[in-house]
Amino acid sequence: MVLIVDDERHIVDLLDDLFRDEGYQVRRAYDGIAALAAIDREMPDLVIADVMMPRLDGLALYNRIRERSRELPVILMSAAVTPRSIDAEFVPKPFDIEMLLDVVECKLADP
Repeated sequence: MVLIVDDERHIVDLLDDLFRDEGYQVRRAYDGIAALAAIDREMPDLVIADVMMPRLDGLALYNRIRERSRELPVILMSAAVTPRSIDAEFVPKPFDIEMLLDVVECKLADP
């Protein structure tokens, strides 16, 4: 299951459709706080999160996820920020759909 986290609903809708078409189960969250609640309910196989969000941004979300699990793959996205001090995969916005799918496949294939 892929958890998509972004405060821009059209991005979440686009990614939801894309990943469902590829056969993935998808859950949605619109900020970091909602993402943590979703993770508590059901651990995803992968989190894709925007960096700039209200309430709890993507970098803070990443750090909170790492406190809970070192193994949960996280992909961060942003049009404005390129995080350099973390080990998460980063995808710039606007993203290339094929490249994003490749990154997701690689992250889900890693042991």
